[in-house]
Amino acid sequence: MRKRIVVSMLVIALAAALLGGAAFAWFTDSESAAAEFTAGTLDLAALPETLFSVSDMAPGDVTAAETLTITNSGSLEMFYRISFVTDPASGTLGDVLHVYIDGVDQGTLASLESAFIFDSTMRLASGASKDFSIKFELPGTTGNVYQGQTYTGTIVVQAVQTKNNEADGLPLTWDE
Repeated sequence: MRKRIVVSMLVIALAAALLGGAAFAWFTDSESAAAEFTAGTLDLAALPETLFSVSDMAPGDVTAAETLTITNSGSLEMFYRISFVTDPASGTLGDVLHVYIDGVDQGTLASLESAFIFDSTMRLASGASKDFSIKFELPGTTGNVYQGQTYTGTIVVQAVQTKNNEADGLPLTWDE
């Protein structure tokens, strides 16, 4: 009997809830707007496959200057830096072969192996380019031990965004 009373009460409560809900109506409205995001790009234009190929250098020789053009083809401003990476099969000529960029002696290729050529002015806006004059010198003091030696390597240009990656005009990180 008690069970019947509880079930009856539940049925009455459910019926009241349904009638009450049907008796009220609410006006509603909704609007929306599109949201679109596009990440910027960081893109160095391709460098020439071979910038230098010099043979039969003698002590005192200075190569003709070649132009290395660095172009920012991306949409973000970038810092850039230059390095030289020696091929593992390279000879020892890099120990004495000096690099000149825009007329300034940067040191020998070997000394630049673990270093980067960079200063705070090395930044490019989107669409901008910078030309560097590069030449190499085999000093007149180069000894006989370097006869027939070679240097084989790569000029590498690395770029990183400036936006949200700058403190005192310098990049916070070069990490990917």
